[in-house]
Amino acid sequence: HQLSQLLNDNLGKSFALFINEYRVEEAKKILQKNNHFTLEAIGFESGFNSKSTFYATFKKLVGKTPAEYKKRFH
Repeated sequence: HQLSQLLNDNLGKSFALFINEYRVEEAKKILQKNNHFTLEAIGFESGFNSKSTFYATFKKLVGKTPAEYKKRFH
């Protein structure tokens, strides 16, 4: 509870958003380097528990779907 309050007060974001930002950054690294995993596998590897949450969060934070982002590098 105290960590959530700290994040809200100082960064203006929820704990879930804070964690998901790190997950999306990890997914972006994998998408840039590796063309062998499915997008769903990359989401799970990055710490997301479902494909839909991964896609929605990635799109919200990056402005592109994971597939659109991946095309930039492969």
